[in-house]
Amino acid sequence: MDNRKDYSKYSVLIVDDIPVNIILLKTMLARTNVRILTAVNGRDALDIVRQLRPHVVLLDIQMPIMNGLEVLKEIKADPTLKDISVIMVSAYTSAEDIEQSMSLGASGYIKKPVIMDLLLSTVTAELDKI
Repeated sequence: MDNRKDYSKYSVLIVDDIPVNIILLKTMLARTNVRILTAVNGRDALDIVRQLRPHVVLLDIQMPIMNGLEVLKEIKADPTLKDISVIMVSAYTSAEDIEQSMSLGASGYIKKPVIMDLLLSTVTAELDKI
């Protein structure tokens, strides 16, 4: 009997402007059974967050229209959204990039290329807090 926890009542928004990255994250998260939402830019991501209130947002930094840090600021500045967990997923790996994200309210920071075990443990840890 598989005793993995069922996360099917939760939704995760994946935000990345590169389709293959979205596919990769969706594939990695499939074993959790979370409902997956996707957006390819920050503006769309904010619309989805406001309308559908995902439990966790996996947010790339470098994107067109509105970058991930701008999206993070908007989410954390909105009293109705600020409790949504935002995990940055980025190829930017400098201490400054990570520190800036965390100071803006990110719950975590996953460096690309993404390691599946780290992604799963980070996302499920956030969902377990709900």
